[in-house]
Amino acid sequence: MKRTLYILLLIVLGSPLFAARQDSAKHKLDMDYRVSFRGGVMTNDLFGNDKLNKFCPYINPTLGGEFAIAFHPDWQALHEWNDASVGVALSAYYLGNNEKLGYAIAPYAFLDVPLVRVPHFVLGLRLGLGVAFLTKTYFNTVPEGHEYIDMGYIAPDGTNLRANECIGSVFNFHFPEALYLEFPIKNGWAITAGGGWYHFSNGSTIQPNTGYNIFAGELGVRYVPTTDAELRPCWTKNPDGRKKNWEVELAWTGAARQVYYKDRQTFFGFTLQAAAYWRAHNVFRLGGGVDVFYDNSYMPRETKFGKTNVSAARANGADCWRLGVSVQPEFVVGKLTCGFHVGVYLLDNVKSLEPGTADDQARYLTEAQRAEYAATGRVTKGIFYPYDLGNAGQGGHPDGWLYTQLVLRYHLPYHLFIQGNMKTHVSKVEFICLGVGAYL
Repeated sequence: MKRTLYILLLIVLGSPLFAARQDSAKHKLDMDYRVSFRGGVMTNDLFGNDKLNKFCPYINPTLGGEFAIAFHPDWQALHEWNDASVGVALSAYYLGNNEKLGYAIAPYAFLDVPLVRVPHFVLGLRLGLGVAFLTKTYFNTVPEGHEYIDMGYIAPDGTNLRANECIGSVFNFHFPEALYLEFPIKNGWAITAGGGWYHFSNGSTIQPNTGYNIFAGELGVRYVPTTDAELRPCWTKNPDGRKKNWEVELAWTGAARQVYYKDRQTFFGFTLQAAAYWRAHNVFRLGGGVDVFYDNSYMPRETKFGKTNVSAARANGADCWRLGVSVQPEFVVGKLTCGFHVGVYLLDNVKSLEPGTADDQARYLTEAQRAEYAATGRVTKGIFYPYDLGNAGQGGHPDGWLYTQLVLRYHLPYHLFIQGNMKTHVSKVEFICLGVGAYL
């Protein structure tokens, strides 16, 4: 699975360079260069989880920098996005003065979409996908002799020796998304400013993993060697590139994840997706479909610390299966589609095994449900039920009835495509899947 992840990410990172090089053999290729510096704050959870603050109570501003190269090939897909560009970037971050945070190096590929372009002002959106290598993880910050024993170690003299509870691997996925402003000066030079969200996580492939979120502003310069690239027309008129109004797709993706950092066991899972899409525009389609999920971590088994299975799970594996329906809006960039799917479980045996924390039980379960759980280890819930949406799946809270997926597909010849999807419950990543599919 890890090898497959590496190969897919190399394709994502290298495809802009390869495609641009192929295009340069036919056309004069416009390129530009950008250098920027960043400063911001970091949290390990969008909803204020305090794990990061426990081992690092005084976090200095996070600092970083980036070098990027953008290409402007003559592609129909980019013209449809207001003459967007593609590129590659390398960013680096100093994550704070706590020795358990360290540094991050993050190469990624991006799509740069100008939303407003006039002679003296540009407002744009930069969407990226890549990897990040972090120098400090749980395994090289835990105090000697305390590995797999205690993540919250406080020395007898009161010194805070807590390990890094947020990151469990050097290799992580990186999602940099930012809005930017650009002010041209002269001779191809421009001043840039912006801000965005920069996420680091391994998708629960290795625990512990709550990830980092950096919210940062940036200031930099951009240089365009050829001035003919500066003033492209806004919303270029192109013929309708839709081949058909409806598209049907079937996908299978597999995943591997860990549940508890002490047990060190990896569990297999997969998703099956069937969906139909209405191609509303060259750059957008709206769909809906059925999602089937299998998660082997809910199969009863013996583990050293007993945290990777639920005692009330059924031995026949019935609790490993979930089924839902989802709304699937997706953006289209040539042969690549990117969507954020929002779904509701219709069949979800896991909810019967997740009564939640003591506070959840007091707030969301009736007296009869609490008695049922005390007697059987299971709770009967309907399709929709109250739960802590902001902390879904975290700290013993139930995952809930709402699920989300970030889905990337690249269409190949012969009606095939490759797909990567990240399944989440709001801010909690359940697993990252990779696989293949077919389309009509």
